[in-house]
Amino acid sequence: MGNQNDSIKRPVHGSITPSELREMGVSIDDVIDFSSNINPLGVSPRVKAAMNTADASRYPDPDCLELREALARRINVGIENIIVGNGSTELIHLIVRAFAADRPIIIAAPTYGEYEFACRLAGRDPVFIRSSEETQFNHDIAALSRRIEEIKPSLVFLCNPNNPTGAYLKRSDVASIAAATKPGLMVLDEAYLPFVARPWKSNTLIKSGNGVILHSMTKDHALAGVRLGYALASETIVTKLKQLQPFWSVNAVAQAMGLAALEDDDHVRKGREEVFAAKAYLEKEIAHLDLAAIPSSANFILVKVWDAPSMRRQLLRRGLCVRDCTSFGLPQYIRISIRTQVECKRLADDLKAVVGGNKR
Repeated sequence: MGNQNDSIKRPVHGSITPSELREMGVSIDDVIDFSSNINPLGVSPRVKAAMNTADASRYPDPDCLELREALARRINVGIENIIVGNGSTELIHLIVRAFAADRPIIIAAPTYGEYEFACRLAGRDPVFIRSSEETQFNHDIAALSRRIEEIKPSLVFLCNPNNPTGAYLKRSDVASIAAATKPGLMVLDEAYLPFVARPWKSNTLIKSGNGVILHSMTKDHALAGVRLGYALASETIVTKLKQLQPFWSVNAVAQAMGLAALEDDDHVRKGREEVFAAKAYLEKEIAHLDLAAIPSSANFILVKVWDAPSMRRQLLRRGLCVRDCTSFGLPQYIRISIRTQVECKRLADDLKAVVGGNKR
């Protein structure tokens, strides 16, 4: 007999699929990836060097003690308020397993597909509260809060800034949602916060007892290949998550690179500066093509085209990979990650050629 999870579709993520490129006869080394939202400068030399400091013959620290201590000093929270995971995605799955209870789970959508996947693997059908194109995908916070109060969920997932729209909620909006969620748990995913120009600090939310804040070192430090993220929450919540986490979940290389990354603020600063400059350039170029771009506070831009799958295929043939947003329920939109200014110039030129070719 088949497992009930056999029919659950895995979420679609960004980045390039080697099997797809092989079918097209294209080498991955010949493609610029605009679908993965990471620091355009890649991994810093200091962090690369740290790879060699990890002893592969020894088991990694299952508690990530040194990394948690470094994070605690940096963020100014207690070490007991931090759990490190194999990417923030692992932590999302742990949260659902630990706190889904028997009440509904709300997802503010359109957003990251792993929230839904975690729910369905746990046998739960989430409730989606979607923002609309008419509001440029900005939620009506009062209406969202009222709906949450009516549903009385066990969990609310909120991505801020949101993937794929780039919408960034202010402190008072998030506080309203957290209050409406009580006694349930609000999960605030801040994976893309390092690329917000003027962010606000959310650490105080953990004091409320019903907030979990997710961070991903994949984005600002470009550690997508080793998987590294962490969550901030009350000691009670962290303890419960830790009880469900497999031993040695975070490998020794990831821990060593994470420690080095926390000492390399200059690399993140330079990456931010590159993103801000390249993003301003690309926004102007997209406007000149008469394509509608959604205002974004993150390191990516959501752009409306006539057919997202077709646009992705045409650009991929030119050696450029963008994110088809059909999986977000947005088949007319592509998401473009901000890379270096030189690479964004290449994308703008090829995008112009593709748009011009489709208009003829």
